[in-house]
Amino acid sequence: MKLCLSVLSMPVFVVILLAAGDSILFDYTYSESSSYFVFNPDFVGKPTSAIVNEKTDRVYITDFFGGKLVVLDGKTNEIIELIKVVKTPFGVGINSETNRIYVGGEFSNTLSILDSTTNQVIKDISLKDPYDIAVDSNTNTVYVTSDRSNSVYVIDGEVNEIKTSFEVLVPCGIAVNPITGRVYVTSESENLVHVWDGNANQQITTIKVQESPRGVTVNPVSNMIYVTNQETNTISVIDGETNKVVSTIDVGEIPRRIVADSRSNIIYVSNQGSKNISVIDGDNYNVIETIPVKEPFELAINSESGKLYSMYYGGELSIISKNFLSPLEQMSSGIEPLKVVCKEGLSLVFKTSNSNPACVKESSVQKLIQRGWASDHTPRKK
Repeated sequence: MKLCLSVLSMPVFVVILLAAGDSILFDYTYSESSSYFVFNPDFVGKPTSAIVNEKTDRVYITDFFGGKLVVLDGKTNEIIELIKVVKTPFGVGINSETNRIYVGGEFSNTLSILDSTTNQVIKDISLKDPYDIAVDSNTNTVYVTSDRSNSVYVIDGEVNEIKTSFEVLVPCGIAVNPITGRVYVTSESENLVHVWDGNANQQITTIKVQESPRGVTVNPVSNMIYVTNQETNTISVIDGETNKVVSTIDVGEIPRRIVADSRSNIIYVSNQGSKNISVIDGDNYNVIETIPVKEPFELAINSESGKLYSMYYGGELSIISKNFLSPLEQMSSGIEPLKVVCKEGLSLVFKTSNSNPACVKESSVQKLIQRGWASDHTPRKK
């Protein structure tokens, strides 16, 4: 079974659909695991893949069936712009140093390059079936996998031209370590990870992993590489210094994608079969928690805020936060006042002065109501 494929379509030109400053609020359901909190917005379209600009806290999400790039405000969780791009957009990458966004139109044979300050396309590159994208911001180099041509294309971000390519049978996931300049590409058919020296533009080695490797991520701080093995339900941990597998971790069913929070050294794995995300301690290589998620597949992480984004092109977007949002933060994200959720041990009340929700200790509810500070229902507006 070919696991890197999607649906055939044709390319179109880029047109901005929303004026600058327009926004759309999500309607949220809210659920929690033991220490992570999951928002499931009613997304406009079908979220496919995403990348985060940690400098601006903007999230760029491809809508495969809608042919759009959705721009999300990571602070408020609001959609602030919809950008019409090539049909069947899948992979997306970003260079936050140059403010360039790269969107691959799978089946459209086009890689579109956008200026993130204007959200306008500055160039289209003809490239066969682009799939996954990784960017080395230090060298301004873009790497794009194409499973149908068994190639990884290397693009010079300065002139926006393909400068070379290298062969990988059925390449799928790709990740780059910007500190070492090394690029890691999974080959599903060969059960290998190809290691490419981006500075010398040559292959260093291949690393044998388990069956059907797909996702790959790098923690540049620790120089460790993590690979999902779909058919064995495991993660291979590779030492970037020695190019050796140093550990194998059991996770959920059919692990697809994987991302690393470089600040906390926590690794997240989307398990499509068991509908959850495994949380791995990068120091000890063990699963420390499992987060229930409706349809986990593609992942993106903002290491600055700690927010995790999980999506599936046929289903939903989940926004996962380690930190519990305050009532006002939940409201700014589109949650109705009566649907605000409080931490365990706290109860939802409403201030009589302004009708805003608040979370207070259960033992304090009646005292606050008696004092006239709070109500246990939304006060009527005068």
